[in-house]
Order: sequence, then C-alpha cells, then structure tokens
Amino acid sequence: MNVLPFEVLLQIFLHLDLFQIAKYRRVCHSFNNVLAAHHFSNLIGLAHIGHTNGGVQVFCFVTPETFGEAFFTKAQNNLDNAYTTTEHRAGKFKKYPANSSLQVLRIDPLKTINEVSLFDFLKGHILSGPLPRALGSMTKLFSTYLELKGNYVTGPLPSELGNLIHLKKLDLSDTLLDGEIPDSFGNLVNLELLDMSNASLTGCIPESLENLANLVNLNLERNKLSGKLPDIFGGMSKLQTLSLNRNHLDGPIPKSLGRCMQLRTLNCQLNRFSNSIPKLIFRLPLLRSANFKSNLIVSENPPTCDASVEVVGVEATYDDCDPGNNSLFSSASLDGKSLNVASNPVQEGNALLLLSNLDLSDNQLSGRFPNYITSLTSLRYLFLQENNLTGPLPTEIAELSCLWTLNLGSNQISGTIPNSITLLANLRHLSLQHNKLSGRLPTEIGLLTSVSVLNLSHNHFCNEIPESIGRLKYLCTLDLSHNALTGEIPPGVFMLHSIVTLHLNNNDLVGQLHQGILPLTHLLSLDLSHNQLTGRVPVYLTPSHLQSFLPPRLKTLKLSHNQLSGPLPKYGHWGSIETLHLDHNQFSGPLPTHMQDLMNLKSLDFSHNELSGPVLASVLRGKSIESLNLSYNSFCGNLPILWCGGMPRIQTLDLSNNQLSGFIPIDYLGFSQLDLLDLHGNQFEEDLGSDVVTG
Repeated sequence: MNVLPFEVLLQIFLHLDLFQIAKYRRVCHSFNNVLAAHHFSNLIGLAHIGHTNGGVQVFCFVTPETFGEAFFTKAQNNLDNAYTTTEHRAGKFKKYPANSSLQVLRIDPLKTINEVSLFDFLKGHILSGPLPRALGSMTKLFSTYLELKGNYVTGPLPSELGNLIHLKKLDLSDTLLDGEIPDSFGNLVNLELLDMSNASLTGCIPESLENLANLVNLNLERNKLSGKLPDIFGGMSKLQTLSLNRNHLDGPIPKSLGRCMQLRTLNCQLNRFSNSIPKLIFRLPLLRSANFKSNLIVSENPPTCDASVEVVGVEATYDDCDPGNNSLFSSASLDGKSLNVASNPVQEGNALLLLSNLDLSDNQLSGRFPNYITSLTSLRYLFLQENNLTGPLPTEIAELSCLWTLNLGSNQISGTIPNSITLLANLRHLSLQHNKLSGRLPTEIGLLTSVSVLNLSHNHFCNEIPESIGRLKYLCTLDLSHNALTGEIPPGVFMLHSIVTLHLNNNDLVGQLHQGILPLTHLLSLDLSHNQLTGRVPVYLTPSHLQSFLPPRLKTLKLSHNQLSGPLPKYGHWGSIETLHLDHNQFSGPLPTHMQDLMNLKSLDFSHNELSGPVLASVLRGKSIESLNLSYNSFCGNLPILWCGGMPRIQTLDLSNNQLSGFIPIDYLGFSQLDLLDLHGNQFEEDLGSDVVTG
C-alpha cells in the first residue's frame, strides 16, 4: 500500500471506518502522511465525525505530530464563546482512547441552545481539504444548520449531505468547492436557506431542488453552473430571494417563478438567459428588484389586446390578455439589461407606478423614447443607455420629478434638449452622451442646481456654453467634449469649486485660458485640447509664483492642438501630474528645469511646438514615465547620458525631427520595455541599424 499514489490513499482514507483511524495510522505509515499533508491536515477534525462504541455523537480529530495544538486551541476558544451561560457549557476536547492520538469532543444535544450549530466553532478559514462523506452519516444531528462559509474546503459536494434532513440552513458559500450539486440535496426538505455562492460549482441545477418547498433564500451566484434553469419553482411559495447571477445558465426563464408570491429579489444578471421574460414574474406583488442585465433576453411584440388591458413595457410573449389584471409590474426596481421593451401605455393606478429603479440598458430598444416611462412618477434611477432609441426627448420627461439619475447615453436621440428637463430639481446625474442632439444648450440648464454629473459629450451642440452652468455648485463632472461649441469659455465654468473632471475638448472654443482656474482645488482632469485657444499659459499656472500649484491634485492636463504660445510653464510642484499633453501648439523656449519633481508622470507630449535648447537629463529620468514625445521641435546638442537606470518603464521614446547631434549613448538601447525608439530627422554621427529609427 505504501506505493499507492497520494491521491488514491486520500480517497481510501475518506471511506474508512473513521473510529479505526488511530489503528490504521499505526499499521500504515502512508496514511500518516496523508493525515499530515498540508492541504488536508486542517480538515482532519471534520473528517472524523461519528459515534463512539457507546453511540455517543462526538467530534473526533486525529493529531499528527506535525499538526500541533493550535487548531484545537482556536476551535475550543470559539466553542467556549458560543456557550457562555452556566447552564450550557461547552465540552472539552479529550483523547479517546486515552493513549491514542484521537481527540474527541462529546456532543450532548440537550445542551445546545437557540439552535446554535454544533459546527459554529469551525467556520471562518479554519478548515481545508475535501468534505468528508462521514459528515452525512450524522442523520440525528440536532443542529438545524450547517455553516462552513469562508473555509478552504475543496472538492465535490458529498451526496451524503442529503441525509441531513433536519437542516434548515446550509451555508457553503465562499469556499473552494467544485463539481455538481448532488441530486440528494432535494431531500433537504426543511431547508430555509441554501447558500453555495462564490464557489466553483459546475453542471446543471438539479430538478430535485423542486422539493425544497420551505426555501426562503436560494443563492447560487458566482459559480460556473450551466445548462437550462429547470422549471422547479412552482412549489416554492415561501421563496423571497433567488440569486443566480454570474453563472453560465441559458435558455428561457421558467414560468414557475411567477408563482413565487413572496419573491422580493430576483438576480439573474450576467448569464445567457434567452427568450422572453414570463409575464407572471412582473405580477408578483412583493417584487422589489429584478435584475436581468447582460443576458440574451429578447421578445416578440405582444399580440393585440383589448384596449382596457394595462400593458407596460416588457415585450413578453403573452399567453392571454387579462383585462382585469392591473399589476403586470409591481416591482420597485427592475433591471432588465439585454431586455427588449416596447413603448406601451401605462394606465393610472398600475402597480408599476411604484417602480423606483428601471434599468433597461444594453438592449434592443428602438423607436422613440417610451411614452409609458413618463408615467413612472416614482422613478429615481432610469438607465436606457446603449440602445437604439431615436427621435426627440419628450417634454413630458419633466413629470419624473423624483428622478436622481437619467442616463440615455449611446442612443440615436436627436433634436434639442427640452427646457422642461430643467424642472427635474432632484436630478444628480444627467448623461446624454453619444447621441445626435443638436442646437443650443438651454440657458435654463443652470436650474439643475442639484446635479453633480453633466455629460453631454459626443453630440452636435453648437453656439456658446451658457454662463448659467456656473450656478451648478455641486457639479463634479462636466463633459461637453466632441461638440461644435463656440465662443469663449465662460468665467462661470471656472467658479465650479467642486469640479473634479472638466472636459471641453474637441470643440471650437476660442480665447485665452481664464485666470479663474485658480480656485479649482479638487480638479483631477482638465482637457481643453482640440480647440482654438490662444495666448500664453497664465502666470498663475507657474509654480514659481506659488508655493503649490493651484490644482494640487491634478493628474491629467491636456492643452494640445490649440494655438497657445510663449514659454512652457514651470512644473516644479506638480507632483501628482500623470498625463501632460501640450503638443501641437506654438510654445517656444527651453524646457523648464526641475522636471525631475514630476515623480508620477507617465505620459509627456511636447511635440510639434517651437521648443529649443538641450534635452535636459531631468526630463529623461522619470521613474514612472511610459511615453515621452519631444518630436518636431528645435532641440539641439548631445543626448544626456542616463544614470541609475533612467526611465525603467519607458515604452515609447520619440525625439525625432529635432537638431540633436553627437553620439547616441548606449543607455538608450537598454530599455527593457521599449516598443518604439524614434531618433530620425536629427544629426547624429552614427547609424544604429534597422532596429532603431534614426537619421
């Protein structure tokens, strides 16, 4: 037997008469090795659960010399904490027999209190290794729940667990278990909670689970389950929460879910469900959150129904038309990503009016803005982005007075922004990016005084930016990029003291940089590139005139593709800057000194300017720099020698089309991550061959 592979010995061990382990260890040295193995030893305690010869239920632990007493000390302490009263004291581990290496803890069912699990003291990163089959042999186990959440238990689920028919709670979540869910789990008819989430379970969900009529919470999320979801929910009248998200389940969503009248939360996102969503699901009276995003759910147009029928938006395949049913939707939150919804009317009094969160993003919605949505007057969150909606925004959108978030990005909505949208006084987040909206930005936009995110980028807006935007004192993100806006940047924009992201790039803005940037102390990203800005960078941007740069947390500054001129600002105190793009301007003069202080700089682009003088060694010693472009300037002289492994992360180095001369230091060929080194268009005295572009 000593020649058998470890894995074979392990499986033999798991099938042995557990109370003969001490004897087996004396007979076979190989078993001792199995017990002492690192990935198995912590589970020894759980592997020896059974009865003494006298029929007393006990926990038994084999303790190899390599195992030590640390496990028992921790387990005993946790057990003592679970039983704190004088009447109910915890038992103590004892050797059984007295001269063996077997540790026994007597279980007395009469001393368990408040249904405290006899396994409570084993939870939380104590155990590791495969679950033993012996665990299922304790059919008289008094405890009503078994929780091994967060332990490092591995391998398949033993089918013997299905023998623990008295369990009300089985929590095997956050473990390393794999394999299929045994059919025997259908025997656990008293279960109220079954949680096997965040493991590595595979295969199909067994149909035998339809026997679990007492289930309140079924959580199988974050596994690798596949196949069709069986139609097993008809008898689960107590089910309140069903979580199946982040698996590989496919096929239709079973109609029997519509009979779970207590269902409050339904999480099916990030699967491969297809076909239509059964209409009965949206008639559940207590449903508050239904999440179907990132599936393959589509539906055909519903058949023509009587005019009195209150149909509301989900294009299900209806089996009938029920004029008397006024509760097709009653959820407070419906997340239907990858769900095809039609624009059907909602009648007053429909339960869907309670809806507060509607997410239909990333679907196949087409046509005009769904009219029924403007009747959902309790909505706080509306997500319709990434669809094919067309036509104008309806003026009736102002009826959504409770709305906090409106995201219609990435559609084909056209026309102007209706003035009525400014009546949404509670709006915090307005995203209309990537559409075909046009015309002037309404002056009334300044009435949205609660908004913190305003994204109107990638549209066709024209004319000037309204000065009233300066009234949005809570604004953190303002993105008007990729439009056709003209005129100067109004001073009000630079009075937004809370602004974190300010992107006005790719417009036709003119004028000089405004002195008002000074108060923007929270600014992280400023992009004014691809405009027609002129003049010099104001002196307030020059840290030599300030103890600290006015946006002390600035990480991204893009002023490229403008008509800015004069000397480059001095960047000595811009320690947080990561991206600095001033290319395609008319800057002149030498590089600023002390650029070594830009410790976090990753991307520097000064190309296509009129800069001159030497390339300073301080520019070429950035420890974080990944891309450096000084091309198309008038830099001259020799390249500085790089000391101490300058620029260890550099990937792109472009010094082409300057007036550099002399020899190229060998340092420039030693960058381990370099993808492009372009030195052509200079006056170097050597040719480094085809691997390096030189001139």
